[in-house]
Amino acid sequence: MPFRILVADDHEVVRRGLCALLRNQPEWEVCGEAADGREAVVRVLSLKPDVVIMDIGMPNLNGLEATRQITKESLKCKVIILSSYSDDEYVQQLTDAGASGYLAKDATPADLCDAAAALAGGTRNLVGALEPAAPRTRSAGSSAVLAVLSPRELEVLRALATDAGNDVIARHLGISGKTLRNHIRSTYHQLGIYDRAHAVIVAVREGLVDVTPRHPA
Repeated sequence: MPFRILVADDHEVVRRGLCALLRNQPEWEVCGEAADGREAVVRVLSLKPDVVIMDIGMPNLNGLEATRQITKESLKCKVIILSSYSDDEYVQQLTDAGASGYLAKDATPADLCDAAAALAGGTRNLVGALEPAAPRTRSAGSSAVLAVLSPRELEVLRALATDAGNDVIARHLGISGKTLRNHIRSTYHQLGIYDRAHAVIVAVREGLVDVTPRHPA
């Protein structure tokens, strides 16, 4: 029986990317989404997921307070916090709120799936999950990951991390649909990924998509 997971993030492109990624994993059932902290609490109480992936900077109710309410009301539900922050005091606040795991937003998709699976499977404390991550600074296009891409492939990756369809992207880039498909295949090959969901995760991780919290916790 697959584990049930709910994704809470106010950035729609990130939320959809995470949901698409998790839906490709046979051990997961994405039972719901939430665009703010208050909605996350309501949906957890009604849908009763095994795990919540929670962004920290959301409107109406931030991820920290939402986590506190969820863990108070639902002892069985585990919360993994995704955040750009990683200092000791901040991570301690997450622990005190009842979060079961913490991952920086530049974690890989494999890190996220492994952490969620470990929590859902009964692991009480993830080794290193609530340890502060080493601070990282990166400008878009500067990492070794993106260095393998041509300027056009970089444009394609950035465009894939939007809600636009391929026809819209092709028109925006001034190329044919066939040429776009060739660029997409090449981009996937260079990055070692297989679908658009993974492309979204890479684009977010590498700073091509702005995920700076708009509502500080």
